[in-house]
Amino acid sequence: MVKGEVKHLEELLLSGHAHLLDNRSTNNVKTKTFINALDVYKEKIERFLEAICNGNINTVEELVSFKRVIDARHPSTMASALHLAVIHERLDVLRVLLKHRNAPINQKDVDGRTALHYAAAIAGIPGGNREYYDVLIESGAKEHLIDAEGYTADHYKRNPALIDMIQVKGINMYPRRSIDDIDKLIEERNLPELERMVLNGDYWRLESRIFPLSSRDLERTLANLLTRMMGIHQAIRDGDLTALKQLVDDDRLASARDDLGRTPLHIAVLLNRKAICEYLLMVFPAVVDRTDKEGRTALHYASAIPDQEIRKSLVSLLLNAGANKNITDSSGNSPACYSRDKKQAQSLYRSVRTKTLDMIDEDEENIDTDVETRILKLNFEQFTFKELEEIQIEGKGDQIWRIVKKHLGNEKLIKYINRFRMVQKRLNAAIAAVEDNDLRKLKNLVDLELIDARDPQGLSLLHVAVCKERHEIVEYLASEFPNSINITDENGRAPIHYAATQQNAIYDTLVECGADAFLPDNNGWTAASYRTSPDRFVRPPSEMRRISSPMINRLSFDESMFDPDAPSEEDVEKWLAEGDVQKLEQVMLDGRVHLLIDKKTANLAAEEFLQGIHQYQGKIDAIHKAVEDGDVRRVKSLIDRPQLATARDRYGMTPLHKALLHGQTNAVRYLLAKYPSCVNAADHAGRTALHYAAADSNGEHMIKVLQKAGGDAFIEDKHGHTPFYYRTHGRNLNVRTLKDNAVMNQLISGQLNRPLLQDLEEDISDWIHTGNIGKLEELVLNGYGDLLLGRTHEVEDNDAVTFLEVLPQYQAKIQAIHKAIETGNLRAVKLLADRKKVALCRDARGLSPLHKAIVFGRTDIAKYLVRNYPQSVNAMDQNKRTPLHYAAALRDGGYMYKVMRKAGADPNIFDCNGRPAKYYLKYPGEIDLQALRLNTKAALKQVLHNRVAPSYLESSMQQWIREGNVAKLEQLVLSGCGDLLQNRTSNNPESSTFLEHLDTYLAEIEAVHKAIKEGNLELVKQLMVSKKLALARDRHGCTPLHTAVVFEQTEIIRYIAANFSSVLNAPDYNKRTAMHYAAAARDGGHYLKILGKAGADPIAIDNEGRTPDYYRRNAVIDLKLFKERDDDVELINDEIFDDTPRVESPQSPDSVSVVSSLIDSARRDEDDEIDRRKFERLLQDKIDLPTSDNGLYLARTVAPVLTKALAEVLLRRPADPIGFISDWLIRYHEEDPLR
Repeated sequence: MVKGEVKHLEELLLSGHAHLLDNRSTNNVKTKTFINALDVYKEKIERFLEAICNGNINTVEELVSFKRVIDARHPSTMASALHLAVIHERLDVLRVLLKHRNAPINQKDVDGRTALHYAAAIAGIPGGNREYYDVLIESGAKEHLIDAEGYTADHYKRNPALIDMIQVKGINMYPRRSIDDIDKLIEERNLPELERMVLNGDYWRLESRIFPLSSRDLERTLANLLTRMMGIHQAIRDGDLTALKQLVDDDRLASARDDLGRTPLHIAVLLNRKAICEYLLMVFPAVVDRTDKEGRTALHYASAIPDQEIRKSLVSLLLNAGANKNITDSSGNSPACYSRDKKQAQSLYRSVRTKTLDMIDEDEENIDTDVETRILKLNFEQFTFKELEEIQIEGKGDQIWRIVKKHLGNEKLIKYINRFRMVQKRLNAAIAAVEDNDLRKLKNLVDLELIDARDPQGLSLLHVAVCKERHEIVEYLASEFPNSINITDENGRAPIHYAATQQNAIYDTLVECGADAFLPDNNGWTAASYRTSPDRFVRPPSEMRRISSPMINRLSFDESMFDPDAPSEEDVEKWLAEGDVQKLEQVMLDGRVHLLIDKKTANLAAEEFLQGIHQYQGKIDAIHKAVEDGDVRRVKSLIDRPQLATARDRYGMTPLHKALLHGQTNAVRYLLAKYPSCVNAADHAGRTALHYAAADSNGEHMIKVLQKAGGDAFIEDKHGHTPFYYRTHGRNLNVRTLKDNAVMNQLISGQLNRPLLQDLEEDISDWIHTGNIGKLEELVLNGYGDLLLGRTHEVEDNDAVTFLEVLPQYQAKIQAIHKAIETGNLRAVKLLADRKKVALCRDARGLSPLHKAIVFGRTDIAKYLVRNYPQSVNAMDQNKRTPLHYAAALRDGGYMYKVMRKAGADPNIFDCNGRPAKYYLKYPGEIDLQALRLNTKAALKQVLHNRVAPSYLESSMQQWIREGNVAKLEQLVLSGCGDLLQNRTSNNPESSTFLEHLDTYLAEIEAVHKAIKEGNLELVKQLMVSKKLALARDRHGCTPLHTAVVFEQTEIIRYIAANFSSVLNAPDYNKRTAMHYAAAARDGGHYLKILGKAGADPIAIDNEGRTPDYYRRNAVIDLKLFKERDDDVELINDEIFDDTPRVESPQSPDSVSVVSSLIDSARRDEDDEIDRRKFERLLQDKIDLPTSDNGLYLARTVAPVLTKALAEVLLRRPADPIGFISDWLIRYHEEDPLR
């Protein structure tokens, strides 16, 4: 300002930062002149930007030449005037701006995009306007410019889904929209408060919100939370307790409300899901008195249930769980009021059932008897719907629904109404084609039935075409369907009446095609009269795309319970009497086995068929289960006839539908290749697999696969919608995978959804006790499977027992997948990653297979995973980084980043440092990929020789200390790794307090182990005052029970086993339990008996796959060496590592640390190194140095290697030492032949 550099001040003003110049003063003449004119300049910029967004071309033309207004930018997004014109689709404004010689045609916004990037995205959308793109190109826009993500305009033209244009429009509005409290929460990233809104049933308040760039990731998080809540309600509706257990894992979700404020317990009571009620009350007792938005508890709902037995049962259950019977609702009624007043109870019950997921009974008192009489008088055999159309036109469409509900037993009525519904849906689709002026699509839709149909406003298709002035369509309809040219609306007007008032040639066309110009309407006026006096005509509403009547919408609300195409009871009885086995089999193949249950027949053939329906249905169920699991081998063996390839479930879904919805790409490909005819098979709602693929935001790849296999994009479902309708209306599609989607969201997040992990041990016990297989599997897939080892004795549930029995194989498969990726073995990955869930399995660092493929630069594997498991593109590791973050950090010119983005990777997900993926395109060095590429052995060397924790553990520890995550820090200490936290400080008060008492905590643990070694039982009793201390490991991974066995302290063993059962199966760093140690003790099996009686697992498996019995039979472990190792370590540390701190102990598998599997071999390698050095020193002490030439030759060549081999023998104690040395030398040579 002092120097009078007005140009820089003007730049501030043009970029929306005029506020920085407020209340400024200067003595410089130029600057003072600029400041004095600032308000006028600022006002013109604001008017200019607003005019562009609103399409006010006159204002734009007036202001575009004023000073440098053409260079004005949106203050939030730095979008130029050209950007705004394109984004808000103002073509005339764009042309005016481009005429200006200084138009900033190649200027970039905050994302590095030019106006051409956005124009390309608009052009790439099916049916999008290409003119913006063409106009910019003609004006000299550069096509080769790249944005912040490395994309040119052509990328967006070919793949417009890379930009969310709805959000782009929202954040580029000017003036910027007014901000309310909710917008502030979004801008301030107040996720807890936003989640509280969703959990309180108020997600609708967020649906239309614009999420700015800095908060874009919150939109996905909140949507995932809503999906999970919907999945919970879906599970309740289905009575699926297993899914509910997995989805409801904390108090928040147990109390999550729907839009009426009803919790899962309210819904479960309302639908009489007693088992679910019992589970919720047992695990989350606090939910018993949660209220809905009317102040009603579940007890209010239960008290209003009409069925006396159900009411009594549920009321008793709730009262026993501690329900407060004195709580009153907003009407002042307690539960007892509804129990006494039947009329009031009936009113409440009906009102709360109205919006449940089940179909409900309507209040018959609201039925219009006149409408009911009119409908029941109809001839249901003749499919003419004039009377129903008249009822709709009268505004009584909802009466049709009520009457249908009252007469559900009248199958002819049901079929008749369903046919009417189908016609109305097709009519809506045809009207949409007219509005879009799509004659080709209209020709595929219209027929003799549809041309005479009228919408709820009484208008036919021809009326709509005339009103929309679609001359070509009018001519086609009038010439192809001449008998319908004079169809009238509710006012008695034919299409020609409407054409008569228009200033075009449609009137003449209709006359030429035979329309009656002298047909009078209800007012007695003819079309010819209106032609001469158009001012007498009252036009219909301008909005021609009608919304279906309430009847239409509600009739299709729950297709799972409404199957209009099902054969009637009479048909089934007829086929049974005639022995028509072929048709009976088709009933089963169509998913309608319920029509055959408990049926009897005198026909021998039909009776024989009925006897086998349970086995037949079992096979169909097995096929569906196999495709859900992606077990292609089993699918091949089960589908032994082509008919079974389209065998449906109760919703009408074929195996192809199921494979697609469960993300089993291999199964989809197999079915399409082997049974190509299944590609267009429809479910009971008329939807093919392509409909569901189109509704999936990550379904681009599967759409291509299905279309390549012959998927028809023009097949309409029962609502008249083609597959690609659901690209933009996916939420309208009642996809029955809410529960699966909710579970997948959990796996993708990589989190266990709890604020602190200190309760994880308790949660595991609960999951095991309640047989919650879903949560146990989630634990394994998230890399915490070691926490479940050796806990079979705690399990009573048969399914949980089976799961834990196969757990080692499951873990081995996960480890094999990650090993195959590290080594670049694509073939092995294809064989092993055969299911969607397994494709999301994490290693100890929280990396999914796709993360790892990118980190290790395995492009072919990454492409395979993206193609077959697109859900994994947004999976997050423990640093909340998706594969896209790591792809951005690769130094490959952005190749993998673009591959991931095209596959649907979200660039707006922020990692734990608050950075989106594209940040690492600029600063790739901030992610240490080299450290992540370290295999386990190299990582261990880093720990043991550099005396520091590996980078990923170090960053985690820093995060825990920074956030005050005391539970994690305590777990680290209890795992024997407390020395990793010594000499650290923190500004967080909780962490600071913990670190201040760390030395005391470590001293307590050391004192416990020392007392055990000394055999001081009384001191042990005094010190071991909690379960935590009973599990506290020393630096070798030994719990107090391990130490007691090693030091042969029998009384202490008895005491610990009797008082701390949780330690019985706790493993050391080699996954050996105290039973393994007891088996190695040469005491005649005494310790084994003590521990066995206390409940220790006799078949627990260690790292080498061996049970305790193996060590009882083979003298492999020498417990005497374990006694001496503390002294040895101190000696070696003193001699070799004088200048470094003591070795830090990694975590145990039983802890919740992110490095659980790393440590299994960490201690072993450390011990190996100690024993090798010890043995090598022993050899050096005992053997004189060679002096002969031969001796020197042997000493230089084979002696070092043989020494290492002998050290291995000493350490491993193999049963066949000579064979072991032979194998060891072969492996040694193979690893490096040039050594």
